[in-house]
Parts: sequence; structure tokens; C-alpha cells
Amino acid sequence: MENLVKRLGKRGWGQKEINKAVDVIKNAKQNKTKDNIFLEKRIYWILLAVIIVGNFAIAISLIPLLMALKGAFLYIIVITLGIVFGLIFELVIRSIEHLEAKHHFILAFLIPLIALVNVFIITRISNNLASTLSLGNFNSPMIVSIVYAASFVLPYILYRFVLKMGYYAKE
Repeated sequence: MENLVKRLGKRGWGQKEINKAVDVIKNAKQNKTKDNIFLEKRIYWILLAVIIVGNFAIAISLIPLLMALKGAFLYIIVITLGIVFGLIFELVIRSIEHLEAKHHFILAFLIPLIALVNVFIITRISNNLASTLSLGNFNSPMIVSIVYAASFVLPYILYRFVLKMGYYAKE
């Protein structure tokens, strides 16, 4: 709340307006229904599960591409998928109002790690399939997974550290 008071003061709000805004927020938090509180506590874990499943689905969808493409074309697609899914992840995380800094830290660390592992495993599976089918198109699991994970966290890094906008603003 102190951060909100400081930001509103810097934006030219009067003390009376700031107090009223803080009171409205406090009352809203106190008047939540039991169902709302239940959902707020679970939404973080539900979101985490959805993102893990989504990352796995994206990794599986890469199998045909990993078997067919090599070099720059493959990496352009991997980077595009990583950035798009990372942007969706960033927008969803930013829109959940009750998340604290520790939640953001855990998500910022855990989700890219999971993405890295998923794509690494799927790339190895793709290489094994390519070998079985005698395609001869092999990709480095480590490089593909690092490229995907790096492009996945790019929107988060840009938004939080470069643009310093919205929820993360340190005014």
C-alpha cells in the first residue's frame, strides 16, 4: 500500500483522494466472498499447471518441425513460438492482481526452467524419431531448448527491466 500512496502522490493526487482510494481498496479486500478468496488462493497454482501443460504442448508441436527443419528456419520458428507464448504468459501473470513479488520470482524462474527441460526432452525425442526414420536431420537439444527458453523469457525481461511499466513500475 505504501508504494501505491507514493505513486499516487507523485502523480499529483491530493492526500484526501489518496486516503479515499486506499480505503476503497482495503474495503474491497475485506468484503471478498469465501468463494473469491478460495479462487484467489488457487489461481496461482492453476495458472502454473496451465502454463506447464501449455509449454509441453508447444514442445510436442515442435516435433515435426524439428524433424523437418534445420538452421535458421528452425530457430526463427522456435524464437517466434517462444516470444508469443512468453508474451501470453507475461500478460496473464501481470493481470493477476494479488500476486506478490515472491510469486513473480518463482514464476520467472520456474517456468523458463520447465520450458528448457520440455524442449530439451522433445528435441531428443525428435532426434530419435529422425534416426529411426533415417531422416538424418538432427538438432542440438541444448541449443534448441536454450533458444526457446531465452525467447520465452524475453517479454518478461523487456517488460520488467527495460520498459519498467505497469505492475513493475518503480515510480
